[in-house]
Amino acid sequence: MNLEKQNGTQQMIKVDTTNEMLESAQLPLFFEDDHYDLGGGNYKLCSKCNKKLSLSAFSRTSGGNYLRPECKKCNNELSKVRAKLKDQHGIPKENYICPICLGNEDAVDGRGNTKNGSWVLDHCHETEKFRGWLCHKCNRSLGGFDDNLDMLHRAIEYLKG
Repeated sequence: MNLEKQNGTQQMIKVDTTNEMLESAQLPLFFEDDHYDLGGGNYKLCSKCNKKLSLSAFSRTSGGNYLRPECKKCNNELSKVRAKLKDQHGIPKENYICPICLGNEDAVDGRGNTKNGSWVLDHCHETEKFRGWLCHKCNRSLGGFDDNLDMLHRAIEYLKG
């Protein structure tokens, strides 16, 4: 979809998949979905505990453009899980490549934040089982699909045309 900024909002022009013109619709400056949300009011739903909480219960992302999808309490618990898994599994071996995009450290450098390096510890959020190391871009991509295999299969079929 193509968007243009007008008066602090984004103006929807068309949807790429159908190429049809849509009626002008005013959208908030930030999209109201699970991952890119400033709250859209005084409350926000936590993506982990599914509780409707005040905006003060959420931290801004490291870029500061939107609130994290999980509340501070859930984020703290998640940080403990990641720290435990990092202690158990160490860091990726030298010459490691991302199992999804097949990029090596040089190829994926700069795809994420500089604080965490090239690799992200990937784990199942339900079982807390370590899955491996991914580059930031591939980790975010899987997160965008909520680790849902059915959605990923539909995405693959869509890309095949």
